[in-house]
Amino acid sequence: MKKITTVIVFVLAFSTLHATSRYQHEKASEELVLNNGTKWKIDQATGKNVSRLQQIAKKADGHTMADYHMAGNTLQSGIDQMIKECRMKGPDHLALHKWLEPLMEQVNQLRKATNAASAKIHFSAIKKRLALFNQYFKV
Repeated sequence: MKKITTVIVFVLAFSTLHATSRYQHEKASEELVLNNGTKWKIDQATGKNVSRLQQIAKKADGHTMADYHMAGNTLQSGIDQMIKECRMKGPDHLALHKWLEPLMEQVNQLRKATNAASAKIHFSAIKKRLALFNQYFKV
C-alpha cells in the first residue's frame, strides 16, 4: 500500500510540474519571431493561399459596411481554404499559427463589426498582419 501511495504522489507531482512548465513555455513563445535569424519555410499551397488573402485585402474597397463585411467573408473563405489545404508540420507550422491566429481573430472581428469606424480599424489590422507575413515566411 505504501508503494502505491508513493507512486501516486510521484505521478501527481510530475504531472503538475509538467503542466506548469508546458503552460509557461507556451505563454513565453506566443510572439512570432524569425527562425534563428532566417524566415520560416512554408509549402507552396500555403504560399498560394496567403498570396490570395493578400490580394483580397488589396482589392477590397472598404468604404461601406457592406464592403467591409464582404471583405471579411471573402477573407474567411480564403482562410478556410488555406486550413483545408495545409499539410505543414513541425516548427514551421507552429510559427505559421502564431501569424495566422491573430489574423483569424481580426477577420472574425471585421465580420462582426457594427459600425464603419470599428470595421476600418479591424480591416487596417488585417492588412498589416497580411503584410507582416513576408517578413517571417518564404516558400
